[in-house]
Amino acid sequence: MPKLPDFLALCERNYAQLNRYLHAQVECGHSVDIQVTEQHCYRLSVTDVARFTTTLQIELLGAGQFFRPQFTVRLYHDAQVAEVLACQHISRFKARYDYPNLEMLLPDEKRQINLLLRDWLKLCSAQGYVNRELAFG
Repeated sequence: MPKLPDFLALCERNYAQLNRYLHAQVECGHSVDIQVTEQHCYRLSVTDVARFTTTLQIELLGAGQFFRPQFTVRLYHDAQVAEVLACQHISRFKARYDYPNLEMLLPDEKRQINLLLRDWLKLCSAQGYVNRELAFG
């Protein structure tokens, strides 16, 4: 059974970490590049802005056709949480899956995919630097 308080705490931490790369006035189309190593650069792009939400696309630049890690993340500003909507072209995650299942998703796939975002954000925080700042506000 998923533990909602733990999941919400994870989403709150991800929201706070993602806000390090955003300015107060977010606009659709803005992006920021985060250089993690000499060969690995990620782009964080704003794809949708609504009154209480912002949707981001995070992807590895210059990766081959077969390995291109990417996330779609929605920030909920009123609740101050970030949730992964899609990862590697898998979307609409359920809170819990029966196991085994046809897609071979983990019973707590939604939590695992948000933990992956947390780990990516830790990597960016520890090793990454921003190539250029967003032109927000």
